[in-house]
Amino acid sequence: MISPLLANVYLHYVLDEWFEEDVKPRLRGRAFEVRFADDAVLAFSSEADARKVLEVLPKRFARFGLTLHPTKTRLVRFRPHRDQRVETFDFLGFTHYWGKSRRGLLVIKRKTAKR
Repeated sequence: MISPLLANVYLHYVLDEWFEEDVKPRLRGRAFEVRFADDAVLAFSSEADARKVLEVLPKRFARFGLTLHPTKTRLVRFRPHRDQRVETFDFLGFTHYWGKSRRGLLVIKRKTAKR
């Protein structure tokens, strides 16, 4: 366990700069990262891109003596579908899910995570 300040400094190089400078230019679709201390969400418009990054991410972390949390690291299909149950994910104490706005538009909503 490292302090949040040290995590921010270390992961800025290990994850943030690598993702922006090395990963994103090689992707077919769009992608973005949201990170707070040692928690991060990487979002991709292409499932193939997401799978490629998920494959190399543990190797990138291992080069710096870091590991990914096995139960927190997963691929989530986070697209609204009428026919299928949509997955949710927890990040920073909130469960993120699809819902409808007051105008009836699909929006990402949040509620306090059960854990």
